[in-house]
Amino acid sequence: MKHPIIDQIERTGFPEYMREIEGDTPVEDMFGDEIMSNDIYFIMKDGSIVLEQNLSEYAVQYMDALEKQAEA
Repeated sequence: MKHPIIDQIERTGFPEYMREIEGDTPVEDMFGDEIMSNDIYFIMKDGSIVLEQNLSEYAVQYMDALEKQAEA
């Protein structure tokens, strides 16, 4: 015997309060990395979405930046 809620879900779908609310947050950035809750991301002028941790990669690939490391 199934639980009555399972029967209801099978008949009518999930109740509104159980559905995931889709917001304006994108699912992944332009490098394919998933954007999770509380992640910081940037929307570039061309509409590209870039996670904070991928900014240096974006700068090198799309802005012709040179990556350097200071000597110790």
